[in-house]
Amino acid sequence: MISRIAIATAAALSLGTASIAQEATGTAESTDSQTTGSETTGTQNAETQQAAKEPPTKSLEKIEPAEGISNETLTDEKLNAFVQALAAINAVGQHFVPRIEAETDGEKRAELMAYANDSIVNAIEVIADITPAEFKAIDIAAQQDEELNQRILDEIKVAAAEGKAAQEAAEEEAEAGEGTEDGAESEAPQTE
Repeated sequence: MISRIAIATAAALSLGTASIAQEATGTAESTDSQTTGSETTGTQNAETQQAAKEPPTKSLEKIEPAEGISNETLTDEKLNAFVQALAAINAVGQHFVPRIEAETDGEKRAELMAYANDSIVNAIEVIADITPAEFKAIDIAAQQDEELNQRILDEIKVAAAEGKAAQEAAEEEAEAGEGTEDGAESEAPQTE
């Protein structure tokens, strides 16, 4: 059932997105510093450094689910966005889970988990057409509605097939490009 998939994915993902979130935060902070230019003071820099040291506080557990989401009200666009968010969460998990499992220091491990949870929420936020509250509501609804659960699983299969086809097409294009480059290089000396 999707609930087990979503729970496992969310747990795995919550462990893997911290560095992505950290990079995004660092990028935003450096952009802010560049924008303000000479207006940046030592106090602002100290505040920025302090904020960078504080662990993130975003977590799906803290987000209230959106209301009114069911199999009947869930649009295909929202379903597709949910599946994209699951994939993004999976990527976060793949990044963080090994790091969290390898960490022996409990404090550092908790910090990594906080970053992972923050990264999961950030990963959902960047997906068009879905909010973390909607994501959570769809996940909860899928746990209670077998039809919705099946609809999500079907969409996951479609997305996986499309991803595989796109990867194969890219590999074929790369192989074709290599042949063209070799041919172009060998023709260049002949035309001189």
